[in-house]
Amino acid sequence: MPIFTPIQIVKLVELAKKNRIAPIYLLIGPENICKEKAREIYEILKEKNSLLEIYNLNDNENKRSFLETKGYQESLFGVRKVYLVLGAENIPYEKGEEMIKGLKENNGLFSWFLISENFPESHPLYQYAFEKGAIVPFTTKKEEDLLESELVMILKNYGKTMDKNTANLFLSLVGKDYNYFKNELEKLIFYTEDKKIITEEDIWEVVIPSEENALYLLADTFFNYGPERAYRVAINLLDKKIDPPKILWYLYKFFKKMQILKEFLEKHPELASEKRYSNFSKKFQELKEDPLAEIPKIIAESHPYSLFNIKKQLEKVKSFNFVFEELFKADCAIKKEFKNPAKVFNEFFLNLWYQIKKNNLKSY
Repeated sequence: MPIFTPIQIVKLVELAKKNRIAPIYLLIGPENICKEKAREIYEILKEKNSLLEIYNLNDNENKRSFLETKGYQESLFGVRKVYLVLGAENIPYEKGEEMIKGLKENNGLFSWFLISENFPESHPLYQYAFEKGAIVPFTTKKEEDLLESELVMILKNYGKTMDKNTANLFLSLVGKDYNYFKNELEKLIFYTEDKKIITEEDIWEVVIPSEENALYLLADTFFNYGPERAYRVAINLLDKKIDPPKILWYLYKFFKKMQILKEFLEKHPELASEKRYSNFSKKFQELKEDPLAEIPKIIAESHPYSLFNIKKQLEKVKSFNFVFEELFKADCAIKKEFKNPAKVFNEFFLNLWYQIKKNNLKSY
């Protein structure tokens, strides 16, 4: 078992089912994704009555406890012991040698799952994993790229596809949480049943944005479908027991991002003038990789697809003063005047729509 690509995790799972289990699985890349991929394998071992022990070496107390134990601890009745180690790059070379010695002396009784964002090839555990175990490097550090690859792979397994824009819409709504990504994708696959091509309409019908991405859905609906549809989305959020002030905060954050994006694009006309998403995404990534480029944090952390969509709406908002005034009025109406939140959101969207139309007419 030498080096495997992320797509070949399925093969490692199948091998584990057949009791072909590596002594060391080294997964290198973003922790949340590597951890979930490791879980797909060690859950098979747990089904075979293996015992799981977890260490997080990014935590000082955990690290001290890990270093004080032996490189292995024998379990009762010869049951396999599985160790999951987060922050594995913090394992000293000497400790690695001790762990390898334990593996050699007790072959078949232990398995290590080492999760690291950057594990040195010179480390003895890397060398041992290369010779006797399995190394799974996630070659890109961009989580959206890894999730996109995962999306394509899972859809292929179910005989389904979606175009690039639809995939970007799905990824922008579910965010970077791997568990949430998988849950929403599973819902989408079951919803579309025998349908081979998944569309944007399917996504809007069944995918629930993560709480952090709900603001994107709410504001995007307002700009693309008008105040009535946005109001219905707000009602759905209220029905899900999301506090009205939190929804207002989402809206404030969206329009603040919109304002910051406008200022950012004024400094980067090559992005502002780009009409094709693929080119926009490529140029934006080049900017992010430029050490001299100054990118506001809220912009740098956003998915390029959401930024591209926001960019298309910028021409509709000539000034953000009236937007924040309406948000302030809505906030006071809910917190100080104790008005019905549903009525407040209805008035907010209608007033905002009227002001946008009015300002656009003035500009002609």
